[in-house]
Amino acid sequence: MKKSAKLGIVLGIIAVLLLPAYFIGRTFGLFQGEVVLTRYALAIEVDGRKYDVWPLISSFSAMDKQGEDRQLYYQAERSDINYLFQLAFREFEPKPSDDNPYLAGRIEYGEERDKYATAVRQYENARDSKQIYQFYDEKGRLIYTYDPEAPIDRGYMKEIIAAGMTRHTGGGQSEVIDPYLNITKLFKDKLDIRVKLDVDAEAKLVTISMD
Repeated sequence: MKKSAKLGIVLGIIAVLLLPAYFIGRTFGLFQGEVVLTRYALAIEVDGRKYDVWPLISSFSAMDKQGEDRQLYYQAERSDINYLFQLAFREFEPKPSDDNPYLAGRIEYGEERDKYATAVRQYENARDSKQIYQFYDEKGRLIYTYDPEAPIDRGYMKEIIAAGMTRHTGGGQSEVIDPYLNITKLFKDKLDIRVKLDVDAEAKLVTISMD
């Protein structure tokens, strides 16, 4: 057998062995630069103290794995993304509590919700329509539109895999991959608000600050 044929067989065997490893690695998000915050609690810093931001949910949030200026992402199709805008516009009151020794309390949001991020039914004709997502500033001006059916806007959107999670669809299963809006970039570009993250791996806490 020629050396080239032997080499081809060896490479074929290696490819067969590496293929499952690739899909396993993809499922666990090894090939992406972001991580979904399922293993962390989420907080915001107010006057040097940290408060729980629920009902913002950490498992719908993501951040860059590395870097001093990590970006914050949030699932674009979630209505609770509104709370991030309320945090940015200071539409909340910190409520002290000693329930959690790692936090000073929780955030109580203002009553005017669901006005900064809305799902809109857009009609293409009398029969066909699609749902898009529109985002507004504090004066009600449209600052961004996300269309799930359009090619992804890589300037502000990113598809992120939730490591180790699978989704069952159509009798099969696949990795959990969702569209995330880059909150850090959107707020900086459109609202002139800087979003920073402090990561405490030991306390399993990611703290947001906005200025």
